[in-house]
Amino acid sequence: MLTLVHIADLHLGAEYSFLPEEKAAVCRETQFRLLERILDHASDISAEVILIAGDLFDSPSPPAAVAGRAMALLGKARRPVLISPGNHDYLGPKSPYLTMELPENVFVFQSNRLTPYFLHSDTVIWGAAFTSASAFIPLDAPLDPQHLNVLSIHGDLKGTSGYNPVDTAQLAESEFDYAAFGHNHTFSGLHRAGHTVYACTGCTMGLATSDTGDKGFLSGIVDKDGTSLHFHLPNAVRFEEIDIPIGQVTEDRELAELVRDHLPENCERVCATLSLIGERKYEPDLEGLEGALCQIFFHCFVRDRSHARRDPWDYLMRDDLLGAVTRRYRSMMDAAASQIEQARLQRSLGYALAALEGETELPE
Repeated sequence: MLTLVHIADLHLGAEYSFLPEEKAAVCRETQFRLLERILDHASDISAEVILIAGDLFDSPSPPAAVAGRAMALLGKARRPVLISPGNHDYLGPKSPYLTMELPENVFVFQSNRLTPYFLHSDTVIWGAAFTSASAFIPLDAPLDPQHLNVLSIHGDLKGTSGYNPVDTAQLAESEFDYAAFGHNHTFSGLHRAGHTVYACTGCTMGLATSDTGDKGFLSGIVDKDGTSLHFHLPNAVRFEEIDIPIGQVTEDRELAELVRDHLPENCERVCATLSLIGERKYEPDLEGLEGALCQIFFHCFVRDRSHARRDPWDYLMRDDLLGAVTRRYRSMMDAAASQIEQARLQRSLGYALAALEGETELPE
């Protein structure tokens, strides 16, 4: 039986350049605070090992201050910390994994093939490193079935990219007791392939406005007779996308009330991308709205994805597909037997024009 903490994709030193510098600095500091809290958690549960499945740093050669601070924290963990470099912090010639003196409890896998780390006489951690920005790491290893065998590598569970794509059929054949992955920024959940239980933790905190969803880390017990791991959601800045349909809004006061109804919990910790969608009846004050929301959220971006209310008959004389469709509907409406049928056809025309123009929201 093994008690472990599994983390990945901390991306320490990420610039967060899409944010104002003061907010970016808060995010960079929060990354380190998260690492501190995870290490405290490892101590609280008496974890025997901490697995970092890639991308501890956001680049292969992070600033010395970032690398030094990270290693100083890891050195205080009082338990082995095993690092499998990923595509962002790959093991290049300027890597801090090679150029700085590491704490005694920190071990970095350096081969792009699986190699063993004997944690206990009956427990082996198998890991490997990205030695460039891409990798293909075979899952074959000479496992002793009498040992508890744990895999910890960076790998893409979702695709066929060059970022070490993971074939679940091969994973099932591998016979690892647990496989700890990093790379995909969304928590995969716990899954099983044959005998092997596996998971990708996702990143500990989002790195972009599109990095939405739950972020965190795993901890718990791995055993041949059963694995029990819990996903933890640390208190961090999170990224959310919020769509606001404004089809019935006619003024900024109404828009403010509508936005208020869509506010998530703990706005002060949310970096929100708020998108106005649908067919609008007026021109909202986007700058004023964004300024007001930045006082409520950690930060907020307002995006106008709405479109002005169209008069379908504006397309009537166009010499293209939009015009042809409009003329066809006009003929059908002229021949309609009732006002109800005319109204149905006019609404259908709105849908057809929206689809032809590539809009994703249907007109109201």
